[in-house]
Amino acid sequence: MSIMFRCPCGRTMVAESDKTGAIVTCPNCRRALKVPSGKDRGVELASAPAAAKTRTSRRCQRCGKDIPVDSQICPNCKAIQTDAAAPAAQPQAPAAAAKKAAPAARQASTVVLGGYRGSWWSRLSAGGKTGVLVGVIVFVVLLVIIGAASYSSWSAGQLQEARDKAQKYLAQGRKLEDQAKFDEAYRLYSYTSIKQPLWDSQIPKDKELADALEVRYVALQYLASTADTRTGSIQWKPKNEEELNGARAYCRDHYPAYRQLALAIGDAGLEAVQTGQTSPNQAAYEEKVGKVIDAFITLVGKTDERERAQPTFVVMVAAIKELGYANRHWDDAKQRNQYLLNGKSRFEGVKEVASRPGYPEDIW
Repeated sequence: MSIMFRCPCGRTMVAESDKTGAIVTCPNCRRALKVPSGKDRGVELASAPAAAKTRTSRRCQRCGKDIPVDSQICPNCKAIQTDAAAPAAQPQAPAAAAKKAAPAARQASTVVLGGYRGSWWSRLSAGGKTGVLVGVIVFVVLLVIIGAASYSSWSAGQLQEARDKAQKYLAQGRKLEDQAKFDEAYRLYSYTSIKQPLWDSQIPKDKELADALEVRYVALQYLASTADTRTGSIQWKPKNEEELNGARAYCRDHYPAYRQLALAIGDAGLEAVQTGQTSPNQAAYEEKVGKVIDAFITLVGKTDERERAQPTFVVMVAAIKELGYANRHWDDAKQRNQYLLNGKSRFEGVKEVASRPGYPEDIW
């Protein structure tokens, strides 16, 4: 027989009749209670089946420590308790309860060893998680450093390659200019893929190297027959009267410097003509032509496109081309002398106009 009594917290408790006077713990409020006698203190009941008795704790079959009865995971060793997942016992007939008692007992004794089945991260301790985070951060930092170093090395290689090519093309271009091979030199100076890395490096010497290629590229577009004129004529033209007046004022203000540059080209050109007429040495003539080209490139580098729209500039370009024609027909004395004479008259014309006082020119 059993004695049923109530805890002050309201929880109804049941104890065997032979437990009268024993101290038990309320599973609800954990209060220590003395089991009363059956007289006027409760109702005697038939003993309930073992499976129906209320349990508040049980032992983990892995570590043997007490754990809450409804806990699915041992808080001590993290073993999963498969019996905790079993549905709560429902009131049933004594025979049915007895029939299911054995399977239930077998299920209750089953424990999955090997620890918690959650993610590897959740199984780590606080120190372990900190170590993993530090490791990940160090790994990412190393990747960034390696990537930056690789890019820096690649970029440095690209920059050095651009330097080498720029110096090589300048040297080759100068020789082609001396030989009056303006188209070939123009193509060497046209590679933006070489000049752009030099401009981007922000190193003064690199910029100077790129600028040297660019100014020769701009200058030779007036001399090369293959110059890119898809966007229109390379010769600047005003779009309206206001722009024309502004260009005239600009050229007038800057004419003193332009005059000196034009006279220098005229003198160098006449010297090259004289060498070509008096010396059979083509190499000596080409050296003089190179000086004319240098003077021409200096003028282009120091002038505005509006200044290069003046008549003397157009005549200079034609005169330098005559020097090139003479060089290409060097072995034909008659043609060579004719081209040299054409060049001489043009260079003399440039000097004559540039020697006049004031601003003797206008926009072409």
